[in-house]
Amino acid sequence: MHRKIFTLILSLIAFHTFSQGRVEWKENYTLTVNDFQAQAPKSQQTGSNSFLLAASLDFGYAMSNYEFMLTKNFNNRVSAYFVPASSWLQQGESTERLLQYAQMQFDLLELHARKYRKRLYESKNAMSNYNFYQKANDEINTEYVSAGVEMQDAVLESNAKALEYHQKIRKEIAEMAEFCKECKPVKAKKK
Repeated sequence: MHRKIFTLILSLIAFHTFSQGRVEWKENYTLTVNDFQAQAPKSQQTGSNSFLLAASLDFGYAMSNYEFMLTKNFNNRVSAYFVPASSWLQQGESTERLLQYAQMQFDLLELHARKYRKRLYESKNAMSNYNFYQKANDEINTEYVSAGVEMQDAVLESNAKALEYHQKIRKEIAEMAEFCKECKPVKAKKK
């Protein structure tokens, strides 16, 4: 009996610790050096630093058939987050610039989370089956990779281009305000 209780407590602690290890995207959250907690590899070139933002887009749901049939808004089930314990940043002369690029990458992930939420909302109806999200998932993954390449091109071109691209991302996030994680989209009026 004590062993089962201990195992249950240990499992709850492990689950709680894991959930604390994720930092979800928030509108006013700005990444800092302290968010990068993993050991960074040693830079091979003087003045050449980089970072790894261990970020991901997550979608999951568990509900009864009846609940699924009546649910249209899945906003709260799509998360854009990063894991500080798995993220690293090589500090040096370009630390501030690297933090800006990491923030841009995190914002780009949130933009695609909002696009995903919108597609789920638009494609889900009462007769949808459980894998209704697959097409949207595949499209968003492809678009995110393509946008990541565009972002990288802007970063490599110049700081001004990178800033311009980041402003574009932030503008699109603001335009999709009703698809934030906590938001409820406005229903389209029937004609």
